[in-house]
Amino acid sequence: MHSPASKVVVLISHLQRPRQRSRLAQVVSGLTADYPDTRIEVLDTSVAEALQTARELEQRGEVDVFVCAGATAAYLRKHLARPVLAMRVGGGDLLRALGQAKAHGTQVAVLSYDHINQDLQALAALFTVQVHQAAYTSLEQARHAVDYAARLGCGSIIGSSTVVELAEQAGLQGVLSLSEDTVRKALEEALGILDSQRIEIAKRRHLDAVLQHIPTGVAAVDNQGLVQSLNPALAQLLGLPASAALGRPLQALCPELDLQQALQDGTGEDNRVIRLGAQAVVSNLLPILENGERTGLVLTCQDISAVQRADQRIRASRRPGAFTARYRLEQLSGNSRANREMLQLAERFAASHSTILITGESGTGKELLAQGIHNASPRRQGPFVAINCAAFPETLLESELFGYEEGAFSGSRKGGKPGLFEAAHRGTLFLDEIGDMPVSLQTRLLRVLQEREVLRLGSTEPIAIDVRIIAATHQDLGTAIDQGSFRTDLYYRLNILRLQTTPLRERPEDIALICQSIGQRLLVQGQPTGAAQVMTALLPYLVRHAWPGNVRELENVIERAMLSARELLRDEGVDEQYLARVLPELCQGQLPSRRAKAPQASDLQTVGKAAQLRHVRETLDSCQGDLDEAARRLGISRTTLWRRLRAAR
Repeated sequence: MHSPASKVVVLISHLQRPRQRSRLAQVVSGLTADYPDTRIEVLDTSVAEALQTARELEQRGEVDVFVCAGATAAYLRKHLARPVLAMRVGGGDLLRALGQAKAHGTQVAVLSYDHINQDLQALAALFTVQVHQAAYTSLEQARHAVDYAARLGCGSIIGSSTVVELAEQAGLQGVLSLSEDTVRKALEEALGILDSQRIEIAKRRHLDAVLQHIPTGVAAVDNQGLVQSLNPALAQLLGLPASAALGRPLQALCPELDLQQALQDGTGEDNRVIRLGAQAVVSNLLPILENGERTGLVLTCQDISAVQRADQRIRASRRPGAFTARYRLEQLSGNSRANREMLQLAERFAASHSTILITGESGTGKELLAQGIHNASPRRQGPFVAINCAAFPETLLESELFGYEEGAFSGSRKGGKPGLFEAAHRGTLFLDEIGDMPVSLQTRLLRVLQEREVLRLGSTEPIAIDVRIIAATHQDLGTAIDQGSFRTDLYYRLNILRLQTTPLRERPEDIALICQSIGQRLLVQGQPTGAAQVMTALLPYLVRHAWPGNVRELENVIERAMLSARELLRDEGVDEQYLARVLPELCQGQLPSRRAKAPQASDLQTVGKAAQLRHVRETLDSCQGDLDEAARRLGISRTTLWRRLRAAR
């Protein structure tokens, strides 16, 4: 169904506007009833007034399509924006008109606009009348052609409304060349254009609605660089109404664009950062192609802050769920002065974004402290990524930290892989055992800290990152610098904020509270009868021990004690014989009879390096090479045990 708003105007021009409806106007009016859903208006006007009349209708928006005859259609088409259709004379029309004309004589003239009908010329010998054809392109030429036909003795002239009027003024019979079928065909073509217009208008409105609501600024320009359309988002970035930008050169609105170069080479620009007023935006300039031909360019602009937010969401969506910090500073038990001062300093450091270096013995909770700092910092919503620099070979550590592009090395993942620096974007990266990082990687780490960007293996384009570094080590980095195994410049990049964990032997007053915290966690996991009481009974032994493995060793001892609570506890107290078998580290120096047997764990901090190594090897031999069991007996981590064995080679 055609919209009632659609309007077709059939404009019939005459030498002089007729006082009553012309014959062609009557033919057209007789057909309008066949198109009840379309407004069809028929206007008789003069040749001189045709253009002015059409322009007024167009300016008032009272016409969608014009339908005219012959010369009038060709003339108006050059001056109007609305479509102008011509009622074209066909072969059937001429045969019908010749049948009418022969009643007025054997000489008939056919006057046509612009060119004569070649088909009629070829068939002229078959007609019972002699046909004279002539063409005209102006009113004067048409008048001369009518006069010439009269001199030839033609009794009738076939042509348009204008030709018919000229013939009748010359005293000849005028026959209208257009038939009802031709008029109907022109009206049907006009309705087809209306349908196409409605489809295009609907598409344009839909596109405009989309552009109105998308947050990205969009503008379309023609091949001269003039703005054809512009959405509100870009108008807001430009700081002017959209209507004020239409028809203006885009280069004047966006001076930093290289619009002329884009128009010349047709390739456009991708992801260029420019300024629009006071705002920095990411712009893209792309060609608009229609049927393989460039008809203009489209500019898209997005506020950099929006791009950064999107980048953060993308990185967050690709972030593994394990990159979270579970511990808070208040969970680090201890009422000793050293522990309280350390936690107060950690709370203060958490508010900063500067790099932190945590030093201290193995097992003193350096990673737990780092997690607590992260959870107390403004980055708490970001990822917490931890990696042990001593646990990976150099090549694997490099790819884990910095990531790699596809094809960077044999066996690399398709599409590449982001490194842990990228995974920690907007969060914290914890580098444990930083003192064991190879010197070659220390150089790359120093560059990341300086430039705040990371370069994947096999890539040439750096990726900007926003990461806070917390490093930890049990080593004396001053000694490592003297030995050439640690870079001086990296040390000063890391040692901005410094935290020193206190070994457990220097804060024995915290042991009871730490045991309570460990016990509560283990009881939730399920422990035998008496497990809750065993810690109180063992406290004198726990306080006397030197704890070379610190809190990690204490956790191991507590878990072993709770599992053996039934055998350890007697009515008279602790069964020391059974204690020596289950927890030999607590009996060092207490039960001389046990020292004569196979070497058990001792305080590695109180003996010389050679004795330490000998003791480690003896313990490993007694465990038949089981690193996990040996580390447990020695009260140190498996990594520390492996590192000490490696250093002795």
